Amino acid sequence: MPDTLALLAGVLEAGVPLRAALERVTEFGEDPCTQDLRTVRSRLAAGVGESDAWLGLAEVPGWQDAACDVARAVGSGEGVAEVLGSHAEEMRRAAAEEAEKRARKVGVSSTMPLVCCHLPAFLLVGVVPIIAGTVLRAL
Repeated sequence: MPDTLALLAGVLEAGVPLRAALERVTEFGEDPCTQDLRTVRSRLAAGVGESDAWLGLAEVPGWQDAACDVARAVGSGEGVAEVLGSHAEEMRRAAAEEAEKRARKVGVSSTMPLVCCHLPAFLLVGVVPIIAGTVLRAL
């Protein structure tokens, strides 16, 4: 989704109107994000106002903030490219934080299996020969 939003923002920054930018961005993609944007494009083609078409997308999970902000920007004349770009950057940041959190969790959750494998090996290879050698010398 962040890549699609950034692509749409880039097309808008190039001076293409919003409806034409939606057509260009949704021409080739088959991902769920592009399908959602096709729904917006279909609503616009059916005569629904731009703000209402984007607000309809706010019901789709993951689109709430971006769709509401784009609808507000379209209605107020604010720059849509900046709004889309900021949401793309925010989503990338959130994805990076989530990936880092999962990576840290892997380190913590892998401790127990490592202990279960390495502790017996350490005992058998390191401690048992020392004890066995000491016992054999004592006898």
